[in-house]
Amino acid sequence: MDGRWRPIGRDRVKELFAEGSARLLLCTDAAAEGLNFQFCGALVNYDLPWNPMKVEQRIGRIDRLGQQHARIRIVNLFVEDTVETEVYRALRERVRLFEDVVGPLQPILARLPRQLEEAALAGGEAARDLVARIRREAEALAHEAIDPLIGAEGGIEEAPIPKAPYDLADLARVLARPELLPEGWQSEPAGSRDRLLRAPGLSGPIRATADPDFFDRHGESCELFAPGSPVFPAVRPEVTPPDRARFEELLADRTHPLSTAAVAGT
Repeated sequence: MDGRWRPIGRDRVKELFAEGSARLLLCTDAAAEGLNFQFCGALVNYDLPWNPMKVEQRIGRIDRLGQQHARIRIVNLFVEDTVETEVYRALRERVRLFEDVVGPLQPILARLPRQLEEAALAGGEAARDLVARIRREAEALAHEAIDPLIGAEGGIEEAPIPKAPYDLADLARVLARPELLPEGWQSEPAGSRDRLLRAPGLSGPIRATADPDFFDRHGESCELFAPGSPVFPAVRPEVTPPDRARFEELLADRTHPLSTAAVAGT
């Protein structure tokens, strides 16, 4: 309001952007991975990398589950009369770059950054040779290769996914009650949806949450309390998690120690 610039953290930047207080976010290539901007309807690539798969990673920030726009717009800015422009146009118009980046064209695209660098340094004829070679390889793949996303005739039969023995709501209940954590672990409130977690081996307290929406907005300064996270207790392989019915049965038994340690209201 006073016309002066002031620094704010990345989490706050994402909050402002997500809530609509800021309508435009200018990013370096560091934003190409690990961020979820499914509330956005447009992406402008003003500095295209030489690796087309990195372009696809950028697009994946907004073209993901939860996207509510009926149509999203991707704008790629090119510098005229450059090797990069000629190659990218060939990829877009003849090779279906963004449709096949993870399909049969992936081996070609994986080699492209080095080839593009060499063509850019050589200039002129080398760039045209590269474009022609990419087209020939793509046409050969179109006739001979099997798309790994489709597989053999009849498609890929997916194995049934077993129901998880617990979910994030269960983990939130555990995180909120220190007595349910392993020996030596401590948990105390930090905010309405996150906790300060202390554990053996950690240099200090770490913010943790079992709320995926909160983690999505505060991923720079908070850890998700879930399997695979560095702040999640290691599970001994000889221990079998209880099934859901038994878990609820123990919580319902008010004389059982697990019930007395559970969150109020369960």
